[in-house]
Amino acid sequence: MNTAKLVRMANDIAANFDCGRDRASEVAGVVDHIGRFWSPYMLDAMARHMQSGDIGLSGLAEQALRELIEERSQSAETTHDP
Repeated sequence: MNTAKLVRMANDIAANFDCGRDRASEVAGVVDHIGRFWSPYMLDAMARHMQSGDIGLSGLAEQALRELIEERSQSAETTHDP
């Protein structure tokens, strides 16, 4: 899947959660949705894309993806510790 499509999907998901609630609830909704429905491959592709600079994500989508990627990274570190 190409990153342009992933960016569009993330922005669309974020737009659905951007309804004027508090920002933390909106971010949590996007994190939950993407976390449940995106494959690890999709998340890895977005993590690589987000390191490239101009990523094209809305503020809400970017914040949610950064949190989700960080959560996955911490979880992976925890599972690999003896």
